[in-house]
Amino acid sequence: MLEAALRYQTQGEDWIKRVGIGGVLLFFFWLFVPVLTVYGYMMEVVRRVLRGDTENPPSWGEFDIVDLTIQGAKTFAILFAYGIVVGLVAGIPSAVISFIGAVAGIEILSLLGSLVGFVLNFAGSLLLAIVVPVALSNFVLKDELAAGFDVNVLKRVCTSRTMLRAVGFAIVISILMQVVSTVVGITIIGLLVVPFIFFVGFSAIAFVWASGFADAYREIHGELPEIPDGPTKTGPDAAAGTTAGARRQRGRRHHDHPEHARRQRDERRGRRLQRPGPDRRESVGLRRRTRFRSRVSRLASVTTHTGRCRWFPRPSAVKSRSA
Repeated sequence: MLEAALRYQTQGEDWIKRVGIGGVLLFFFWLFVPVLTVYGYMMEVVRRVLRGDTENPPSWGEFDIVDLTIQGAKTFAILFAYGIVVGLVAGIPSAVISFIGAVAGIEILSLLGSLVGFVLNFAGSLLLAIVVPVALSNFVLKDELAAGFDVNVLKRVCTSRTMLRAVGFAIVISILMQVVSTVVGITIIGLLVVPFIFFVGFSAIAFVWASGFADAYREIHGELPEIPDGPTKTGPDAAAGTTAGARRQRGRRHHDHPEHARRQRDERRGRRLQRPGPDRRESVGLRRRTRFRSRVSRLASVTTHTGRCRWFPRPSAVKSRSA
């Protein structure tokens, strides 16, 4: 999983363009809005991996940037909520103990307050490292903001060994990313490369999160439900955003996907149920022949008993009218 995650963004013909756009957005992180866009893109990485596509990273041209940024804003809201909770739980006890020590003039209480704050912050960071991947993956899975705070899913998936192993891989990737960026960032030119390293690292972390969540969810609940579509483009702009080769490759993978095969099978079954079978076609033909024969018989009986057909006047009547 670790190797597949690290080389995830280097797959495809347009990987340089894809990584370049992501790095440029992270380069302008101080504007904050580009960071939201990158957050939205990472959720699309999670969506793609949850669907089982681990070889075709999302292309920027597939998405509506405004909707992608809105999705990133929802992601930031989930992260902010969990960060506030952990910050309050870790900060309030430390602040209270330090305040009492400062008022009473007891230095050891102030040191104890700092130690308590450090321990609680460390524990909260580990807790966030476990909870956040599950919350964001469940948010993508159900496409609802409230799904990021589903306590039942959090309790069952966060305690799974599969998910904990994925969290460990994500921590390793994060450490590698920090080390590489620190070494590369020693020079001025290296500082310009750091945002691109972070983009590849964030994609790898999202890949590991989604893979671990999908495996843990299958172990607990069975197969994943149908995952809603993300903020993709519609109409001719969607085709303009990707190359023809990438579209063909994505179409082949979509055609081979088990979910696609199941949908096609259900559609064929539905058409067979709607189409009249042999028995029904035979009964319809029999009713038509019977109706035609009854009309002919009624016409013959009227002509026989009255000497004329009710649809045509008698010849004498026609002669009298012409006279």
